[in-house]
Amino acid sequence: MRAAWASTPEALRAGVARALGSAAAGHWDLRGGMSPGPAVGLRLADGRRVFVKAESARVRAHNHAMVRRESAILDELPVSVPAPRRLATVECGPWVALVTTWAEGAGGALWTDASIEAVARACRTTSGHQAPAAFAPVAQRLFGFDGWERMLKADGEGGSERMLEVGAEDAWEREHLEPAAAMVAGWEGWTAGNALVHRDIRVDNTARGEEATLLDWAYASAGAAWIDLAQLAADVVASGHEAGPHVATDRAYRLLQDLPPEASRFVVGLAGMWRFRSATVRDVVLPIAAWRRARALALRPLVTRLIAERPAAAA
Repeated sequence: MRAAWASTPEALRAGVARALGSAAAGHWDLRGGMSPGPAVGLRLADGRRVFVKAESARVRAHNHAMVRRESAILDELPVSVPAPRRLATVECGPWVALVTTWAEGAGGALWTDASIEAVARACRTTSGHQAPAAFAPVAQRLFGFDGWERMLKADGEGGSERMLEVGAEDAWEREHLEPAAAMVAGWEGWTAGNALVHRDIRVDNTARGEEATLLDWAYASAGAAWIDLAQLAADVVASGHEAGPHVATDRAYRLLQDLPPEASRFVVGLAGMWRFRSATVRDVVLPIAAWRRARALALRPLVTRLIAERPAAAA
């Protein structure tokens, strides 16, 4: 549950008003996302609508650092990238607030065919740009991407003590651990590239209309041009489609068929990353472990199919 905008220090809210040159005439708190700090829409006295996210380093230093990183990233994005524009970054004691232009478009927790198409276009537009020189390689924005391999090693250790159980938990994992690990092997090499990559495509990180805007750019990096489309395919299954899980898996599979084989390997890697991190990264502020595990479980039908159809080189 995010904190409310009204719970932030008055000095921070006043600083935002000064930076924008207009007082807030009203606001509405937004829900969702993976951060504890407030996310809010502001209606300004001069008629503008803007978006603000704020984090306190005392609540979670990681999210505070992410807001600062995103502030710097937004300034580097070409104007033709479908992203909000940074208007101000305000720091007040342990707090930091990022203010951007308001992104028009629908929210909603589930994908539709139309929203998949709109976000896919936005991903292609983004990857058509070369990443700015200062952006890190995508391998530095993927954590635990060798999850299947690490689980395979843990499974082979038998009863050795571990922080949390990370070996195969059921028959499906015992059957698929080895081929999944093989598919993801060498990922640092085959994910590399110089295309601009958002790297965190999720349904709640998009504003979706006839065209789409990509939100939350803290993980932006340089990588292979197909990465965001592969992440979109994974999220269609993990977040869900309005027509149900079978349609979600079908739409994701269709997306992947138009991409290089490495895109399918990437989806398998994401499933392993979420499964491994759900077991090894303890919740601090938000219940993220259960969210990660649910995504890994949702992806099983798609991962099963991708492993069965894997190219011989990845077998």
